[in-house]
Amino acid sequence: MNNPIRCFEGNTKPHEPFWTFKNADEGGDPTLELFGYISEYSWFDDDITPALFKKDLYDIGKEKPIRIKINSYGGDLIAASLMHSIIRDYPGKVTVQIEGVAASAATIVAVAGDEVEIRNQGYFMIHDPSFFFFLAQINLEEMTRLADSLQAAKDGILNAYERKTGLSRTRLSKLMTDETWMDANKSVDLGFVDRIVDDVEKKLFIPENAAMVNGIYRFSNVPSEILQAIQEVNTQEEEGSSVPLFSEEDEREAQILRERVTQLIRKEEENA
Repeated sequence: MNNPIRCFEGNTKPHEPFWTFKNADEGGDPTLELFGYISEYSWFDDDITPALFKKDLYDIGKEKPIRIKINSYGGDLIAASLMHSIIRDYPGKVTVQIEGVAASAATIVAVAGDEVEIRNQGYFMIHDPSFFFFLAQINLEEMTRLADSLQAAKDGILNAYERKTGLSRTRLSKLMTDETWMDANKSVDLGFVDRIVDDVEKKLFIPENAAMVNGIYRFSNVPSEILQAIQEVNTQEEEGSSVPLFSEEDEREAQILRERVTQLIRKEEENA
């Protein structure tokens, strides 16, 4: 059996859980923690990992209420979509609690909950689906097929957002295209989140993970509060632990490629 394709830099092995389930404390609900990437490997053609996630959910949850805590900048869209369906089908009540940031693919998991909470210093970000090509060569035919795939993916995401918020698809589509970052108040106002949970510390928690930190720099409109929190994490780490994964030259070439890809997709949309 072939191993799944690695999508993001990290240390996990194929089919290794990127989630943590915790049994209920006295008087509490079982908890699922999603801190980090929503899978470093693609779930495309992977039957093992989704089955493992579903088994853990039902074994620990026992079809009773469960709480999902999220602090993630995103990850594999296919994994997030399958997790959304699995969570939606779970018979017990699911409460999602956004501990810091729910961005990109992580939002698809978040809106699967029956109720969604967010810390008062948290953020919720949605954007158009994209593939990250690092120093890759792509011809126009491949780009056309990719554009079709991205549009299909966006339609699926819009279904999830529309069900949760009640907003029109046109407005949701615009919010995605604009890469919209919402603080706690705005995420509630727009209907992505149901309520704010006060946090005594009132400090944004950023995972101390170099791959995750580098990943957030791929976004365009990151709030200054998040960038500041990342800077604070970096200055607290040991010397050498916060070295970027890619050189400045690599990043420039990748940015040029991303701009070309965006231009091709827009051209295909205009000609459609």
